Amino acid sequence: MTCILMWVAQEGFRDEELFIPRSIFEERGFTVTVVSHNTGTAWSKFGKIIEVLGIEDINLEDYDAFLLVGGPGSFEYSDDKTLHNYIKDAEKKLKLVGAICYSPNIMAKAGVLKGKRATVWGEPDIFNEQKVIFDNKKVVKDGKIITANGPDAALEWAKEIISYIECGAGK
Repeated sequence: MTCILMWVAQEGFRDEELFIPRSIFEERGFTVTVVSHNTGTAWSKFGKIIEVLGIEDINLEDYDAFLLVGGPGSFEYSDDKTLHNYIKDAEKKLKLVGAICYSPNIMAKAGVLKGKRATVWGEPDIFNEQKVIFDNKKVVKDGKIITANGPDAALEWAKEIISYIECGAGK
């Protein structure tokens, strides 16, 4: 069974970027765990409240993929060393890592996108600083990293992730 770990900002994650992919993954029979920095409650940009696990309460090796959801709440995590460490570990140990909206910037700052093709919401300033190859598409796959540029790409991002996992590349 495929197990996916989805990270959200404690406050201000983008609804579509969590709920659309999560729903599609669960329809496929994947197990989805949502984490943030602290166990408890997380609030979406549009006021939806969900329960989340704390990132330090999970065992990364129990998962196949680590995906970062974006939204305005994710902006403050660009330089978060705790999250950077999980991203780096996930990139080394898991079959797939990915991010949507602003969160590819967090991955770039963690150092896992250097020299790779990726997309992001907004201007690619952080990408340029971190030597990431900006590809102005809705969804970009480079090896085992899949990025998407925002809420309008959530469905396509989810489909690309499923395709990667089910077509053997993620096995």
